[in-house]
Amino acid sequence: MKATLTLVILLLVFDCTVAQESTKGCPVSEVVIIDGIADEWPMIWIHDDDKIFYYNVCADDNNLYVRVRTNDHYTKGKMASFGFTVWIDPNGKKKKKMGLRFPMGGREAEERAAAIREQGERGNSVGERTDYQKLFAQKLIENLEVMELIGLADDPITSTRSGITNGIKVAIALDIEDAYVYEALIPFKAFRLNAASISEVGVGFETGRFDVPKAKNNAKGGAMMDYTNPSQMSRMQGYGGMIGNPKLTYASYAWTTLKLK
Repeated sequence: MKATLTLVILLLVFDCTVAQESTKGCPVSEVVIIDGIADEWPMIWIHDDDKIFYYNVCADDNNLYVRVRTNDHYTKGKMASFGFTVWIDPNGKKKKKMGLRFPMGGREAEERAAAIREQGERGNSVGERTDYQKLFAQKLIENLEVMELIGLADDPITSTRSGITNGIKVAIALDIEDAYVYEALIPFKAFRLNAASISEVGVGFETGRFDVPKAKNNAKGGAMMDYTNPSQMSRMQGYGGMIGNPKLTYASYAWTTLKLK
C-alpha cells in the first residue's frame, strides 16, 4: 500500500504542465537546418520549471519551428524508448488532438535496444559504463525514419521522413554533452491550418511512458508482475537498464504559448 501511494504521489507531481509564453518573431526561418544540431538558432533557450525541457518555438507566415533539448537521463529514455510528441493547439490551449510523433519508440526501440545489448556487455569500470550509456543513447535515435501525424484522420498517419510528410522536417541527435536535441519545421498547411487565422498557438512536448504490465496471480495466490514476456522485459529495461524505475511510468511534458498576432 505504501509503495502504491508513493507511485500515485509521483504521478500527481509530474502529471502537470508548464506554460511559458513566447513572443512573436522568428529569426531562424532563413538560417535553420533541421538536423538535430540547433546551434544556429539565434535565441536563448527557454526552460520549464523543472528544467527538464529547454526549448524555443517560433513561426513565420508559413511554418512553425521547434527545437527541444533535454539532458535528463529518464526523459531521454522515455523519448527514445516510448516516443516523443509535439502537440499543436491552434486555439492556444493544451488540447492533445493534433501533433507530430517522432521518435516513435515502441517495437523499433525494442529491436534497437536488443541489438545493442547483443554487441557486448557494458563493462565494470566507470569509464566503460559511461561509454556504453552514451553508445546506447546514440544508437536508439540514430537514422530514425518513421513518424506519425496525429489529427488528420481518425487514426494517426504513419510516414517516413522522406515519404508523405506534408513538408514536415524533423530530426533528433545526441550533442557533445550527451543531451538529446530535437528540431522540427512544421508547415501550418501540413495540418490544414491557416496561420493568418490563428492568434496564438499552444505547443506541447510530451514523452511516452512505460505501461506497467497487469498483475497476474502466482501459484500461491499472490499478485506478481508478469516479467516473463520478452517484449515487456525489453521495454521495461528500455534505456540503459532502468528496469523497475517508477520514473518510466509517467510522461514528461511541458507547454508553451506562441502569439502569432
